Amino acid sequence: MNALKLVMTTAGLGRFTAAQTDNGVDLTVNGVGFTAQAFVAAPSLTALPGEFRRVSTVSGESLADNIVHLTVQDDAAVTYTVTGFGMFLADGTLFATYSQALPIVEKSTGSMLALAIDIVFPQAGVENITFGSTDFLNPPATTDKKGVVELATYAEADAADTTRVTTGAVVKAMLATAIAAVSEAIDGLMSRTIYGYGLVKGGGSLGTNLTFTVDTATAQQIQAGTGGDVAVTPAGLAGAGAVYVVAQALSANGGYRVWSDGLKECWGSVFVAANVTVVVPMPIEHTAFVVPAGAPGSIAQDEQSMGVSAVTAAGFSVRNENPVAATFYWHSKGV
Repeated sequence: MNALKLVMTTAGLGRFTAAQTDNGVDLTVNGVGFTAQAFVAAPSLTALPGEFRRVSTVSGESLADNIVHLTVQDDAAVTYTVTGFGMFLADGTLFATYSQALPIVEKSTGSMLALAIDIVFPQAGVENITFGSTDFLNPPATTDKKGVVELATYAEADAADTTRVTTGAVVKAMLATAIAAVSEAIDGLMSRTIYGYGLVKGGGSLGTNLTFTVDTATAQQIQAGTGGDVAVTPAGLAGAGAVYVVAQALSANGGYRVWSDGLKECWGSVFVAANVTVVVPMPIEHTAFVVPAGAPGSIAQDEQSMGVSAVTAAGFSVRNENPVAATFYWHSKGV
């Protein structure tokens, strides 16, 4: 892009010439005015025709004897079109102007204007021109706005620095350090040895695939009660002819138990004044009843004073022929 050729105003040229004699003239440009009005950039101008906005966030630097790089920033929530502009010195003097027919820049409400242009002056010695605010040229970057960042060193990144940006080289170095630490920890674990204990047999170094086993007891070991380092399984019990409980439920007033050979037991107690129906805790084909003659602390009763009738898989009836009510204890076995 070609540099824009500004026209110095007579007043601006006077200030510029005076500054060349080193008499302390301030050539600080601290504002840029915008206009959308077509005008002739004549040296006689003392004000910017149709100026609608002046921006003070201006910065720049000299690139050559008569070229200045100018940057203007405007983040206000306004909309406008610029076809011309003027540079103002700190004392309000209109220093130079530029105008063209087509828009130089357009800004919408939600956007930020960042105008960067190179300006050619008719005279050399523009190094005497300075600018007001220069901080905005290098604003710090945030999570919401672009800006200048500082690259973090390894130490800064390792310290979880939140104001600097980490480069790929630093990330790679940090990953290498982390991987090395994990590898060292794994190597330490691989040097360990694990062995089984009690029923569990096998083991060895963690650096190899480990196998752990539990041996089952044979029928002979179960019958003889030998082998302290083997496990008894239901299949082993069956093979040894052993009978064991496969299900049970116990309570203060009775319960039931199912054995591995199919035998069922139910028991309980009931207070009987005359006749009571007993519901067994699980269905059972009663094959035998054990009916005690009495209970501790109760009136002694013989088999003729308590009787059982109406026996089904779900329960039975108890009658008390004694005039004194008593507790009836029962125990039934069946399948």
